[in-house]
Amino acid sequence: MPYRRLPNTDKARIRSLETAIAKMRNSDYYAPVLSPELFSKADKKLQQFKGAVDRYVKSLDAQVNYSKSEPYQNKLKNAKMYVSHFLTVFNMCIKRGEIKPTDRKYYSIPEDSGELPDMSSDIAVIRCCENAIRGEKNRTDKGGIPIYNPTIAKVAVHYELFKELYDKQCELRQLTDEALMVVSLMRPQIDEVILEVWNSIENYFSDMTGEKKLKTCRDYGLIYYYRTGEKAD
Repeated sequence: MPYRRLPNTDKARIRSLETAIAKMRNSDYYAPVLSPELFSKADKKLQQFKGAVDRYVKSLDAQVNYSKSEPYQNKLKNAKMYVSHFLTVFNMCIKRGEIKPTDRKYYSIPEDSGELPDMSSDIAVIRCCENAIRGEKNRTDKGGIPIYNPTIAKVAVHYELFKELYDKQCELRQLTDEALMVVSLMRPQIDEVILEVWNSIENYFSDMTGEKKLKTCRDYGLIYYYRTGEKAD
C-alpha cells in the first residue's frame, strides 16, 4: 500500500498547494473537495509563503552574486596576497635570526610554527590581516625592527579596501539569514495547511479505491510513495 508524505522542500510545498488550488479554480463544476473556508485559508497561506520564499531566494542571490563579483574577489585576492607576503618575509627574518621566534605571539601565531595561518575563507583573511596589523604595531612599539617589502601600511591599505566590501557582504548575509528565519517559522504553518488540504481531498474521494483514487488525489497535489519492492496495481 503506497503511503503519502508531506513535501520536504519549499518548492514542493508550494507546488502541492498550487496544484490543489488550481484544480479547484479550473473545475467545470462545483465540487466541495475543499470547503470555501479551507480554500481561502490555503490560498492566503500559499501567497504568504511564496512571498517569504521569494524574498529569501532574492536575498541569497544578491549575497552570492556580490561575493562572486569581480571587485569583491579582486580586493580579497589583494588582501590575501599582501598579508601572505608580509608574513612570509616575517618568517624569513626569523630564519635569518633577525627576529626572535617568540615574537610570533604578537601575531597570534604559534611560536614553533613557520607556516602561514589559515586563509581559506574570507573571514580567515580578515582575521589574519587584523592579527598582522596589531602584531606589527605591538612588536615595533617594543623596539622591534619593522618589516619591509611589503610594509604593514601596505597590508593595512588592502585590508581596509577589502574590509569595506566584506562589511557590505555581512549586511547582505544578515538580510539572507533574516529572510530564511521567516521561511523557517512559516514551514510548520504551511505543513499544517497542506495536511488539512490533503485530508479533505482524500475524504472527498474516499469512495474510490486503488490506483484510480491515487491518480485522482495526485491530480490535486497529493504525493504518494511506494515502499521498496511495492508496485502499482
